[in-house]
Amino acid sequence: MTDFPFRLRPIDPAVANDLRANATVIQVADEKPGFPCRQCLRDAEIGEELVLVSYDPFTKDSPYRGRGPIFLHRVPCEPWHDDAKIPQQQLGRRLSFRAFSSDEMMIEAEVVEGPAFQAIASKMLLDERVEFINVHNASPGCWALRVERP
Repeated sequence: MTDFPFRLRPIDPAVANDLRANATVIQVADEKPGFPCRQCLRDAEIGEELVLVSYDPFTKDSPYRGRGPIFLHRVPCEPWHDDAKIPQQQLGRRLSFRAFSSDEMMIEAEVVEGPAFQAIASKMLLDERVEFINVHNASPGCWALRVERP
């Protein structure tokens, strides 16, 4: 087991359930990878149903605040809770790391291949100004998860 100097935070299950309840777009996964659930942090299996919803990961009024599309399993799934490893969903994609201060202003950003996840997150969190990192899939720009200090 590896001790990471950070915690991985998927979407809050209560928020996810609210989004599911109001979802109007349902899609069936027809390829894998391709339909990444932001609660369990795994790619849907072919044939699984997902909802496509709009999500804002910010809590403060920042110029960076904005809603974007994310997938969630249509049926609630178990949230990711293993801070001892990085989900395969992240390791297999090109990612955009965006580091933010406590007032949700961007401090640093970098695009990397998934296997660099641990190194980039660890490096960004060394900066005392960084409160959290939002990770996005680089190509479509969809929010993937939040990285925080333990």
